[in-house]
Amino acid sequence: MKLQMEDKWHRKLGDNRFNPSDTENPKRYVLAMFPYPSGNLHMGHVRVYTISDAMARFYRLNGANVLHPMGWDAFGLPAENAAIQRGIPADRWTQSNIAEMRKQLEMLSFSFDWEREFATCDPEYYRWTQQLFLMLFKDGLAYQREALVNWDPVDQTVLADEQVDDNGCSWRSGAKVEKKVLRQWFIKTTKFAKPLLDGLSDPTLEDWKDIIKLQRHWIGECEGYAFELPLVTDAKTHVSVWTREPVDLNNALFVAINPSNLLNSEKRTECALEISVQNPFTGGTLPVVVTEKAPFPEGCDTYLAVDNEENRAIAERVGLSLSQGNERHKNVSSGDDILQKAVAHQLGGHPVSSKLRDWLISRQRFWGTPIPIIHCPTCGPVPVPERDLPVKLPTESVGIPLAQNHDWLKATCPSCQRVDCTRESDTMDTFVDSSWYFLRFIDPRKRDAMFDRSLAHRLMPVDLYVGGKEHAVLHLYYARFVAHYLHSKGLLPSPEPFKRLLVQGMVMGRSYRVASSGKYVPAAEVEILDEKNNKAIERATGEPITMLWEKMSKSKLNGVDPLEVLREHGCDTLRLILLADVAPTSHRNWSEATFPGILNWQKRIWMTMHDFRELRSKIDPKNPAPPPAYGEEFTTQEQKLWDARNYFTAGATFNYRHSHQLSVGISKMQGLTNAIRRATPDVVTYSRQYELALAAQIIMLAPMAPHFAAELWGQFLATPNRIDRTEQKDSWIRWDGGVFDQRWPEIDDEFPLDLTFKINGAEYCILKIPAKRFNHLTHQESLDLALRQEVIVRLIGKRPLRTSDFTMYPSCEAILNVELDRAVSDGGEPEPGKAKKEKKEKKVKKKKSLQVVHVG
Repeated sequence: MKLQMEDKWHRKLGDNRFNPSDTENPKRYVLAMFPYPSGNLHMGHVRVYTISDAMARFYRLNGANVLHPMGWDAFGLPAENAAIQRGIPADRWTQSNIAEMRKQLEMLSFSFDWEREFATCDPEYYRWTQQLFLMLFKDGLAYQREALVNWDPVDQTVLADEQVDDNGCSWRSGAKVEKKVLRQWFIKTTKFAKPLLDGLSDPTLEDWKDIIKLQRHWIGECEGYAFELPLVTDAKTHVSVWTREPVDLNNALFVAINPSNLLNSEKRTECALEISVQNPFTGGTLPVVVTEKAPFPEGCDTYLAVDNEENRAIAERVGLSLSQGNERHKNVSSGDDILQKAVAHQLGGHPVSSKLRDWLISRQRFWGTPIPIIHCPTCGPVPVPERDLPVKLPTESVGIPLAQNHDWLKATCPSCQRVDCTRESDTMDTFVDSSWYFLRFIDPRKRDAMFDRSLAHRLMPVDLYVGGKEHAVLHLYYARFVAHYLHSKGLLPSPEPFKRLLVQGMVMGRSYRVASSGKYVPAAEVEILDEKNNKAIERATGEPITMLWEKMSKSKLNGVDPLEVLREHGCDTLRLILLADVAPTSHRNWSEATFPGILNWQKRIWMTMHDFRELRSKIDPKNPAPPPAYGEEFTTQEQKLWDARNYFTAGATFNYRHSHQLSVGISKMQGLTNAIRRATPDVVTYSRQYELALAAQIIMLAPMAPHFAAELWGQFLATPNRIDRTEQKDSWIRWDGGVFDQRWPEIDDEFPLDLTFKINGAEYCILKIPAKRFNHLTHQESLDLALRQEVIVRLIGKRPLRTSDFTMYPSCEAILNVELDRAVSDGGEPEPGKAKKEKKEKKVKKKKSLQVVHVG
């Protein structure tokens, strides 16, 4: 029956498209991290998109013009390897996977704006990824140099440092990574290190929490500067040095390099090399010394040796003559002058940590965005003219790297017209594709620019970004870099691309491992002896089994196919199960033991609607009002329903809009269900408050269970003898529309909302203020109101008020915290242990005995 109901409403759940011409309603850009098209949805996919969909539908019910797009992060090694194994082009394999996954997503009724769909492997998309590269190249932020790189011998490609685990193995293939010297393309992300670090303190960022710590750790403290010093014999080759003080370049003796540095081609351990670097800031040169004894900054294999006793000792040990040392002072500059000259001549000079490195984007595999560069023997690397973009992949080839596709490599130099030139054969890291995709969703069919600039100024930043913590460092760092870069060129309204983050936890499956061997076995081969104490054995052998909650995966034999759950229980039940019990940010242990709570709740709501329709159909149209005999008890129950509707609506609204604790929102809605179910038959039959409470219940359920809510609403509208009417001034129900044509339930003007009063962070008193007045409170008005209450004046006593903070959640709750000087008894401080204990006891006691004051 559930599946029939969902099929009935599947195409009738409202318009999910963003309306670019709507400038009156507030915009909301809700974005879930787009998936790699593997061909099969897993529970992690379903959870993240259920969260984003619930929020998008919530915002629409609140009158917002919502952009909720979907696309595909479609390049990368898995598709290429799978295509090679099957002997088909990677493009064909990818497109078939996209078609299959889209069908699965549509089965779950996610309200994506499918008209904006794209895949990063579409030439019309990566044409603009190439444009972004050319912009960076023109601005000196994309460059090529030789580097000692991480080489994956299985996947036959370069890996960035962050794609190698702590054991020195590839993040994807698991192979032991080798070191190779290759000429690679880099993006100079370090130029934006300080703005990216400072941006983490932007007050507009919400719910970034520990993601800020991860980003800060990755970037590092920008307490120094990096400089690129060209070799005397080859000005195109630079040695990067880092120093806290730019003026150190005035009195540097030499540059020390670690023996692992590429310049040490003969792998010596300690010596003076027969090469030197230019010091553009003094006009002199600096010798290069190999040593392990220099105090290299963290993450650096070079060291700028200033004139001091320790560095002179190193020079003496390697036989370096410093007799010409006075020459290095002939053009002494101030630190500011050095920085200005470095920036002007693209020699560095930007604040950065010593450990942060530029972004290595070169990949040696086929299935990626081609780098739009032509190598000319005369002109060097030349950008492909914009009119010739996109540089397309030869999609029909199977398993042939671009470096071996001789026909594709042939090119004419756009600058000097030489015909014996070659295209760049490296492709870009897939993180480049996903570093700007959120901008293309703004207008994915635009043919003359990456994105619509005016629309970007309306829609950016993304209001809510939902995704996994595994992308909290690299993807967010690269996306933030691109946004900062485009903002610096005036193309975006703000440098930070994502206003609010919702980092969802993983869906965990129960796994079973043989204790002696560590081998995973399927659940069907396990006999659980004691669930509570995690005791189980393998049926065939009797060996002890270790039971664990781990991330779902095929290798652990603990995955659950979401489509099987969908076929058994329906789309809405699956969505509610994923949202219930634990917060979106927490890991979700997938267990059928949690199903009954949701199934029973749905059943109770269904029975409630059945009872409502049945009792309302028995009303005599000639006598629609309740009999006088119901009197006081009827009025009391109506008041309780009024109170429950407003109370649970305020709570659910807070959990949707402000805390994103959607599991708590479900608990609030279940509380409203319980209140509605307690109504006696006469109240169900004749009460307007019952009708409004039931309407609020259905509307608040709609973002999470859209088909179920649509069916309930259809029955609600079809119920005869309704009491609420459109002509009533206080009616917020649209009787001529479906559930997604409604507006989110409003709090009645006279319902008292909580202004919680705190002293030094501890709750002491709650002021109950009617919603009409509450929603217009300012910080100062709240403080004045609180200080007029006798109970609060007594609590404060004679202690002076130092500061106060005010947090307002409209139509939900507000918090006023005042900071007072701490009281000291008997002129002395109590002993620390005792004070801590007393403070804890006092806090618990105060929370239990909060004083409530009703304010008219």
